[in-house]
Amino acid sequence: MWGYYCHFTDSDETARINLFDFLNMGISLNEIWSVFKASDERFAELALHLEGARVLRQDPLECFIQFMCSSNNNIHRITKMVDFISSKGKFLGNVGGFDFFEFPTLDKLASVSEAELREAVLSVYACNDHSCLYLNRAKYIQGAITGLSTLPGVGPKVAACVALFSLDHTTPFPSILMSGWQIATRYPIPELAGTTLTPRVCSRVADAFVTKYGKYAGWAQTLLFISELPSQKSILPSSLWNTVEKSEIKLQIEVQEI
Repeated sequence: MWGYYCHFTDSDETARINLFDFLNMGISLNEIWSVFKASDERFAELALHLEGARVLRQDPLECFIQFMCSSNNNIHRITKMVDFISSKGKFLGNVGGFDFFEFPTLDKLASVSEAELREAVLSVYACNDHSCLYLNRAKYIQGAITGLSTLPGVGPKVAACVALFSLDHTTPFPSILMSGWQIATRYPIPELAGTTLTPRVCSRVADAFVTKYGKYAGWAQTLLFISELPSQKSILPSSLWNTVEKSEIKLQIEVQEI
């Protein structure tokens, strides 16, 4: 028998519901992948080797803060930021020598001084009641990406990622990401290779993927992204390996991004 555990409940049923919600189990992977496979021969081949790539339904505030921390930072800095932020939440316990905390509330984060944030290598960004308006799944389904992009320190990449991974937007394709841009120019629209990644080009890339994969284009990019990771090379047959070396790829970004 499977067991489920959530930090804030002793109820197995509540834990199961929360876990299934986090895993986005309301969306059938088989159904949407059948559409992707029918429209993309390469996706169909990749799907044989990379099963179960789901888009998680993360808490909007947590997702927003995570992507703000990850933008233009290395692993060491991101780890320091995340450790600092987590320490501001409620202590849950120690497992295997690691302390675990609940994610802090917005009020708790707002009480942290600017000096503390800078000490933790966190730049001071806008995270207030105004930003939370756009993190409301029910209220801002259509305007979330545009709204988030108006906030200080938030560019199109962060806005698209937050919308895809936490706000129930299924179509965003974060083409401004290096990986997304490489995938786009290698397969569906190779004629854009070598061009400058402007907002207009970003929109063209996004439209191309929606045309190809439909309303769940954001889910399709998850598997395409995973297939580009060096760690997956041993799983894939050599015919599906990416033969373009990173050193050969030149990317110019004229979109202001944090």
